[in-house]
Amino acid sequence: MKLRSKKHPGQTWFATLSIYFFGGILLRLFYKITIEGGEKIPKSGPLLVLAKHQRLNDIPLGCAAIFAKSKRRAWCIMKDSLNIPYLFGYLLKCGGIPIDRKNPEKTKESFTFAKHVLYHDQVMCLFPEQTFFPWKMGKGKVPGFRVIAGKPDKPLQTICVGFEYGKEKWRTTVRIRIGKLSHFTNTDIPEVYLHEKMKEIATLSNLEYNFPLDISESK
Repeated sequence: MKLRSKKHPGQTWFATLSIYFFGGILLRLFYKITIEGGEKIPKSGPLLVLAKHQRLNDIPLGCAAIFAKSKRRAWCIMKDSLNIPYLFGYLLKCGGIPIDRKNPEKTKESFTFAKHVLYHDQVMCLFPEQTFFPWKMGKGKVPGFRVIAGKPDKPLQTICVGFEYGKEKWRTTVRIRIGKLSHFTNTDIPEVYLHEKMKEIATLSNLEYNFPLDISESK
């Protein structure tokens, strides 16, 4: 079954494989890539990936790493400005779902579609910081997580991914660390759960998460 909506053409094998080829092979010309963990990524069922966002290359590098470890294709929440007309929907066909971060109500349908995709046994990647924070952690944004995760009937599988960039001779080094599998349930408080996951993302990225837990932030 191909997942699509009125505004989304659905994910295609050709587009996603080109992303994995770019992130897993071509970028090795410029990056020394090390993948740590991921051996126990579930091979089936809904899986929400919560990832650090250091730079634009996080997307192809991370998707290629998940594919290498699990052979599963990942969808990804992206900012709507990346849905450039002259790309003819290429990033959408890669599995990108565009969200207007400044006015999320304008892309409410995209959030609904992302949740629909996730719960049809797909891998969905979400950057909780919502934008780039090189060399430091940004605050995790609860609303997007809360809408996409919802209140699952069964425990929702989640994993965290961290990126640590460095320099070695003429190449950039990147360590992609994939955390342990955990589960979000309908009894978990989204703010508390995401706060703990943000601390885990920070540890995986060799950074610190210094934001306090704020239960009122979603009100």
